[in-house]
Amino acid sequence: MNYIYLDNASTTFPKAPNVASAMADYITNRGGININRGSYSLAYDVEDTIYTTRQRLHTLFNGHDPSHVIFTQNVTMSLNMVIKGLLKAGDHVLVSSMEHNAVMRPLTQLLDKGIAFDTIPCDPTGSIQIESIEPLIRPNTVALIINHASNVCGTIQPLESIGPICKTHNLQFIVDAAQTAGVIPIDVKACHIDALCFTGHKGLLGPQGIGGIILTKEMAQNLTPSYRWWYRQLLTFRNHAYPYARRL
Repeated sequence: MNYIYLDNASTTFPKAPNVASAMADYITNRGGININRGSYSLAYDVEDTIYTTRQRLHTLFNGHDPSHVIFTQNVTMSLNMVIKGLLKAGDHVLVSSMEHNAVMRPLTQLLDKGIAFDTIPCDPTGSIQIESIEPLIRPNTVALIINHASNVCGTIQPLESIGPICKTHNLQFIVDAAQTAGVIPIDVKACHIDALCFTGHKGLLGPQGIGGIILTKEMAQNLTPSYRWWYRQLLTFRNHAYPYARRL
């Protein structure tokens, strides 16, 4: 049966012709190698594959430093790592009214941690109202998060117009490029993007289970590693659930 696949906003299909063979080759011939754990030629070969991929992503998006290309499991994980690693009690964030749950759920969760957000309105086509951004900026506003393209209506937001506003007001510019990475050119430097979050299985035509972040050096230094955030949540849960438990 012949059919036309139209669900590329969910995941692209078919994948690039060499994706399946490259994955099969890796699993068959190199998949048991842990990078940075061995000093033999095969381990170095796997490391080189990862470094080359990092360099190519850096070049594709015109990042600041290949060492600040971070690999994750998907774009949701990327966004959570940036949002929960950057924000602290008292911070304020701006988001558009077109954001995905990958952004809105962690922000809503962080309301209990003393972090607030305001929504930048969009017009009936889903385009952000640029003139509404600056009036919403507060003294404690630290970041602006934007969905580059909506998976619902397809609206593409003007990163080149939003980025300079963020730079002028010293806001961290965080971009959700789930729908556009690999489809629409994105220039991290020209758009003043501090964290570009992407997935591998859509426009980049890769398999599910991969994603990443392109960071500036400043953003990389400001992020708290995610394991520390989750450890704090575990301690909070323990203290509330077992207030009289012995502290180990």
